[in-house]
Amino acid sequence: MKKFKRLIIAFACVLVLGIIVFVFSSGRKPFKDMEPSEIASATVWLSPPDKTILITDSEELTNYLNDVVIYNKDNSFTEYNGQGVIFTLTMADGTQTEIIAYNPFLIIDGVGYKTKYEPCNALNGYANRLLNEGDAMIILEKPPALDVIIDNTCNDTLLGTYSWQCKNNDGTFTNMEADSAHPLDCADLLEQIETTETNALLHIAEEPDTILSVRCWSDEHWSDPAADSENVSLNGNEIELKAGGYIYEVTAEWNTEKSGYGGTAHYSFYVKVLE
Repeated sequence: MKKFKRLIIAFACVLVLGIIVFVFSSGRKPFKDMEPSEIASATVWLSPPDKTILITDSEELTNYLNDVVIYNKDNSFTEYNGQGVIFTLTMADGTQTEIIAYNPFLIIDGVGYKTKYEPCNALNGYANRLLNEGDAMIILEKPPALDVIIDNTCNDTLLGTYSWQCKNNDGTFTNMEADSAHPLDCADLLEQIETTETNALLHIAEEPDTILSVRCWSDEHWSDPAADSENVSLNGNEIELKAGGYIYEVTAEWNTEKSGYGGTAHYSFYVKVLE
């Protein structure tokens, strides 16, 4: 009798395990019935390199989404490192859906799921292919970052005041205005860059149409925004650094009509050239 009970228990365990394996392995396709006509507009954001692309072919996007397979809920993606691509779909009924392809996870409107590798990898590859296509429409919702390269080292800068326009899917523009403290009032935000070099290279991911000005102030004028600035010599994207400690401000401009986004932006950084 005891042997029979053990057999029953063992059979039940195997049955439960089999059900779990079946459910996990079968998965489901949350977007298998989605039609291109259901999508009014779509964008994809890739990080890295922190760029947003307008998707113009809803049918191709839908084909990839139709194949995606998800399994059990799993929010451990917050502990995972890798490239994430975020698709934002505005549907014909006005609702929005956010889909993050973050292999081996798929996150739908904030809820994470384990996902089948191949379809998710194909979705991620599709986003990267769009990024690398020459005619891809990049959407910048705010000015791109400016890096200062000194002695082969890339240094961050502080984005300050900017005026920005970004083209919407319907052809209208969204206007953004951001105000910031004067660079001389940003001592707590600007990390000191020390170097013996006398030149620095300005690098902006999305090249501006014009660098309007580069100016600087001696660090003797911290907290004195009324102090007069000095012009900085600019040759292409290279500037000449002044001896001692100086706070630099770069003002750049992008042509809105040319790219679908643009405006002016101010960046600041602090360099101390050592003797």
